[in-house]
Amino acid sequence: MVSVGEALLDQLADHGVEVCFGVPGVHNLAFWVGAGVGRRPRVVGVRHEQAAGYAADTGARASGGLGVALTTTGPGFANALAAFGEAYARFSPVVLISSETPVAPRRTSGHDDGLLHGMRSQADVIAHGFGARAVSSRTAQEALAALPELAAHALAAGRPVYLGVPADVLASEWAGDVPGPVAVPLTAPDATTIEALARTLRGRCVTIWLGARAVPAESGVRRLAERLGALVVPTFQARGMLADYAGTVVAPPHEPLVAEAIAACDVLLVVGDDLHGMTTRNWRMPVPPTIVAITDDVDASLGDYDLAVRAVGDVGLAVDALLGALGTGEPVTAPDGEALTRAVLDEVRADGRTSAAAAFVATVEESWPLDGALVVDMCIAGYWLGGYSRQGRSGRLQYPVGWGTLGFGLPAAIGPAALGIPTLAVVGDGGAAMGLGELATYAQEGLPIALLVVSDGGYGMLRYDQTVAGDPHRGVDLVEPRWEHLAAAYGFTAVRTDDPGAGLARAVAAAREGLNRGERTLVVLEQEFHPPRTTSPRWREA
Repeated sequence: MVSVGEALLDQLADHGVEVCFGVPGVHNLAFWVGAGVGRRPRVVGVRHEQAAGYAADTGARASGGLGVALTTTGPGFANALAAFGEAYARFSPVVLISSETPVAPRRTSGHDDGLLHGMRSQADVIAHGFGARAVSSRTAQEALAALPELAAHALAAGRPVYLGVPADVLASEWAGDVPGPVAVPLTAPDATTIEALARTLRGRCVTIWLGARAVPAESGVRRLAERLGALVVPTFQARGMLADYAGTVVAPPHEPLVAEAIAACDVLLVVGDDLHGMTTRNWRMPVPPTIVAITDDVDASLGDYDLAVRAVGDVGLAVDALLGALGTGEPVTAPDGEALTRAVLDEVRADGRTSAAAAFVATVEESWPLDGALVVDMCIAGYWLGGYSRQGRSGRLQYPVGWGTLGFGLPAAIGPAALGIPTLAVVGDGGAAMGLGELATYAQEGLPIALLVVSDGGYGMLRYDQTVAGDPHRGVDLVEPRWEHLAAAYGFTAVRTDDPGAGLARAVAAAREGLNRGERTLVVLEQEFHPPRTTSPRWREA
């Protein structure tokens, strides 16, 4: 005999989940009773539900499996919505499980908004607000039957899902069977469409544009790139894919040299991406005359570009089918992606406005180990790392450009760190202020995280926006904490530097070595970086 909450944890264990993230509340305490017992996942208790969602998201990105966030009813659920939106925009398989108001005292209308923490419908917020799959169960049987189906959908579609369980149901006893995982539904693409795709690509100059959903199919994508001799452009969310392939460009399409190389090709092949506005300059980037796509989301707009062919189905199956349809052919030499990358970085280094940022990117690349994770925020430093840093493997860089959620970096670092991955969180001083309570989570859980705060006295990107617009600086200059005192309050070591090169390298190296001793370091870099061309005020330069 177990509680329904314990049975749900058993189901998560069956799905390979080892850790969940959450905040306890009066309605969801049943999860904490059995967490970490036997093979059940433990729960890392964060200080805010938004952090639980961010950590679940980055944990899923780092592991390739499910990420799980646990919240309590009403306000706790609502606090996690920003993180749910980021997971949805990034195609991250997160399961958000929340308690809902008890069934017994609900009104005959079925509405629970008059009860403590109650609202009209938590599931409707998810379903209508994001278009995501959501279930509000009423019984134990419904809850336990729904979780495996929701998990399979999350893994197949790369989209977060929601399960709501009434508090009294969650705490009730369960003596029946616990349904196990169901097969992840993989949809094969239409064979006729694949053949049309192959005809479009044969003998043509091709750019392969990679998105988040291409990451699980990396080995097949590599064979496809080699077969076509394609130029490869990984988007922010696919950074690190095909890192050692000769035709891969490690620079964003916002750079004129990259944009010109893409537009000079005959065909743009989009694989596992939705052609997000942030990557295409709101669909104004130059493109080849023909655009084709492989996507597993039939509803993805792909920027409303005119597509010659669109294959819908599991990305891995579609890539393999396309390889079969192309057949064997003469080897095609890939373009020199490394030379193009160097040319872009040389321009960045030569520009007096951005040379310090170029040094910063190089320092972080060289100072943090490849087997570690790099989690960045929506800040100028994050924009530089997200767009220009060389990543030796996919899944290493976690960047919130999907939905653009400021305040992501500091709490999101908890996700990979809770899996034992040494993690460097790079945040601005403005975004850091949104999650300072999670420093307590770092300390209490003994997480292997080093925190790098780039201090420019406020919201540097918004300050730049106001400057470009000719407006006065209002709302963007902020009082900062005394970082050394804050670090001491949580038992961290503090290091401060104004040098994005050697000084920062020494500080990050010291932080990395400290993790080996179970110590945590807060590094403060005093720099006001000029934004890169990936930011909208500079899009016109491309």
